[in-house]
Amino acid sequence: MGIPLSSLSDKLGVNVAATDIFLVSNTDSTQDNKITRDEFSKAFTGFYAQDSQGFTIFENNGNYGLSISGSNGFVGINDRTPFVSLDVVDNTASANGSGQIRLSTLNSGRKIAFSLSDPNTYYEFSKKSNDTKLYLESSINGGLTFSNLFVVDQGGNFGLTDSTGALSDKFLVSGVSIQFQNSGNALLFDPYNTEIKTSAIDEPLFLNYNNIGDINIGYNAIYVDNSLTYPKVGIGHVAPSYYLHVSGNVSGELARFQTNTSRAVLGLRNSTNIAYLGISANKSYLGFSNTLNQDNLIIDANGYFGLGITGPSYKLDVASNGSTEYTVSSFQSTNVQGTTQIVVAANKDTSLDPTANRNSLVTFSRFDGSANTPKWSIGNLYNDSSLGILDNDCFVFVKNGYFGASPNAVAKLNVNGDFDIDGSYTSNNNYCKGKFVQIYSTRVTGADIYFNPLINSSAANPSGHNDFEAPFSITQYPGSIEKVMIITSDNAAINANYRFEISAVNPIYNPAVANGYISGFYVSPPSNPTSLPISGIIGYTTFNNLNYNNIYSKLKANFTGTTSFSSGQMLQYRICETDGTKDVYGPVDFTVISTIAYTVS
Repeated sequence: MGIPLSSLSDKLGVNVAATDIFLVSNTDSTQDNKITRDEFSKAFTGFYAQDSQGFTIFENNGNYGLSISGSNGFVGINDRTPFVSLDVVDNTASANGSGQIRLSTLNSGRKIAFSLSDPNTYYEFSKKSNDTKLYLESSINGGLTFSNLFVVDQGGNFGLTDSTGALSDKFLVSGVSIQFQNSGNALLFDPYNTEIKTSAIDEPLFLNYNNIGDINIGYNAIYVDNSLTYPKVGIGHVAPSYYLHVSGNVSGELARFQTNTSRAVLGLRNSTNIAYLGISANKSYLGFSNTLNQDNLIIDANGYFGLGITGPSYKLDVASNGSTEYTVSSFQSTNVQGTTQIVVAANKDTSLDPTANRNSLVTFSRFDGSANTPKWSIGNLYNDSSLGILDNDCFVFVKNGYFGASPNAVAKLNVNGDFDIDGSYTSNNNYCKGKFVQIYSTRVTGADIYFNPLINSSAANPSGHNDFEAPFSITQYPGSIEKVMIITSDNAAINANYRFEISAVNPIYNPAVANGYISGFYVSPPSNPTSLPISGIIGYTTFNNLNYNNIYSKLKANFTGTTSFSSGQMLQYRICETDGTKDVYGPVDFTVISTIAYTVS
């Protein structure tokens, strides 16, 4: 039977020997000198050490179970003399390590934790209910509520986050910036702005500065060849060959530099100067000024190109505003085997004439009360009747400019080389070459049907004699008869038809010819000719329905045959009936005016 604790004295008597054994046992134990566990638990209020050595529960071969020091009341596990409030020493003889501390529960719905705290701070390591991760938490209200500081899952993923969700990265930071700091500067990772930066606003951010390894950003988007002597940057290029090398599988725009204002500028600098490529509103420019300036090359949105002007009005608009800029442009070739060619082409129907035309001109203007007043235009006109041009591709000089107030084509050069000017030609030289036009007037009267084209002389004899009445002239220069006009004053010329002939023969004297006639002219030309004679006559035409006191004209193109002659030939006109006979209407009285073009070589 056990001994009730209440029957024991407060303090053991002096007659208790060291060999006395008291056994704390169950109530059904048969041992003597026992104190039952029930009685012991009813009266137990604590264990007290008798001296400063404290006491130990379990000891075996130098391994201690639970020890309590007598001096400070420190608790030791496998440590007889604990140095701190709880001092746990590993038992190396144990396979699991007796120095381990384990907190466990059989209910996954409960939270397991141990805390570190002082009166103002509360930290806790925990495994939360129904969760397999390890958390470090903090509390500012004595442990009533906690916020997460970091979390580790069983896959080794670590997060600095207050979230309890799954961790998908080995290291996750959320909520605030990360800072790696030395004594002065710091490297910051800012998740809110997705930014990596330095803590000081005036410090550079270095990537592989001392390592000099290459840097690849994105999927080969930006590649830095980090060379000490020749660093290069490739955009879309993993092996850049230049300081900046941009390439890619694109067929259009490779790069764009953009601003949120109406002006954007790029600069190119060498050792001494800087040039600019820019855009301002709807105009782009290139030059040594970084603004829209008349000293730059200008291209506007219409494709107009300006030199010396910021607002070009034409495909090529060249202007000069400086007092010393006398020569606006110059075209030259320094290659002795080369050819300098300037083409002025017209591909648009623009004319004073409403009919379709293809004109190309150069206009010269000056300031005359207003800027750019047209003075002269030169160039090609195509069948422009408003300026008296009735043929194709005529080169002209237009007074007052083609688009001026009153344009006037004062000189014309056709494709045949014929040059016509409204004024006169004057030269101070004794001798001039070229093609010249001369107007001659002669008269045929009576029954004399042969006459001199250049002076008043007519006769019935075709060959004539070397006298005043010889009906021919000797040509000094080669030329052609461009126009023949007949002015009628013959009362008998009423609805009359006449044949007009031109003869040009070489002056060959033959003494065998009777009366000294000059060989080559017909004494009696054939009547009613159906074709041009084989000699003498070079061209003919017909004037129909002639009436008196009228003017009739024929151009070179109206003649059958030719109107051209050589130098030194005898030139003669003949007028007769259409069958080649003399005038049946009686004596004629015509004035004939000839326009003859000479070529002086």
